[in-house]
Amino acid sequence: MKTKLFSTIAFLLFFNQCFSQSDEEFSYAASGTDGADYFVLIEKVTDSSKEVWVKKTNPTKTVKTKKGKYIKTGGGHSMTFFIINCSEKKYDIKERIVYDRYGKVTSNDDFPVYENRIVPGSVMSGIYNFVCNNEE
Repeated sequence: MKTKLFSTIAFLLFFNQCFSQSDEEFSYAASGTDGADYFVLIEKVTDSSKEVWVKKTNPTKTVKTKKGKYIKTGGGHSMTFFIINCSEKKYDIKERIVYDRYGKVTSNDDFPVYENRIVPGSVMSGIYNFVCNNEE
């Protein structure tokens, strides 16, 4: 009986690893003060800029409701497409897709062309350093 249970658990763990969504293409770049982690996938490199996807994972928290019940809040993640101009220290946000903790899309936004400056000490500064200066 124990062998059969162990085999079933081992099979389910192996099956889950084989067919689960993988973040292997993304590399850790920065953390925010809110506990969110940022991962980067460099999609395209040109002479002066890089096109990247940034995945922000939101932490899950357990909170107590007014009725005294504990529930989980937060979680989920967002995927944002940036074009980062490494020589000018500016970036454009092109698209953002937000997912809830169950993987369901909650919003999908397109952004107009707009050059944003990179603020020193910000999360975007960490992403810029990772993408343009290869500081990990």
